[in-house]
Amino acid sequence: MGGKKADSKGSKKETKEAAPSNDTWKRSKCTEADLQSLVDEGLLQDQSVVQWRPTVSDPAPYECTKEIVLFQHFIEQGLTLPSDFLRGLLYHYGIQIHHQNPNSILHISIFVHLCEAFLGVEPHFNLFRYLFRVKPQPSEKAISVEGGCGFQLR
Repeated sequence: MGGKKADSKGSKKETKEAAPSNDTWKRSKCTEADLQSLVDEGLLQDQSVVQWRPTVSDPAPYECTKEIVLFQHFIEQGLTLPSDFLRGLLYHYGIQIHHQNPNSILHISIFVHLCEAFLGVEPHFNLFRYLFRVKPQPSEKAISVEGGCGFQLR
């Protein structure tokens, strides 16, 4: 009888340890209608141009070949794709768009607007690096999958 209790406790413990990796993501609620409303508002290009796809059935964000994960909230904050500046920024720091938190996306959008509208220049990478620093969460060695990296003013 003691052996059975130990076995069942061990089984429960293994289940609890495996659960957090599955529970870190909630299923996406982004439907084709949601994406189409972004197109109608002029925030996202038509599906025939950028080949977006709804993720309502995906258990976690993932990208296929030549795709990136992009969150609806990022588009609503003014992020547009493709952007050579954004791709270069992500490449330089070795991160992906879904590592960013919404405030970081807003910082990037405002910086691009500052450069283009007020300074009259293309977004300048060295100026961005001078003004902002990257802050991985919870640490440099283990970046959270979603929102695990942010840009902060120096």
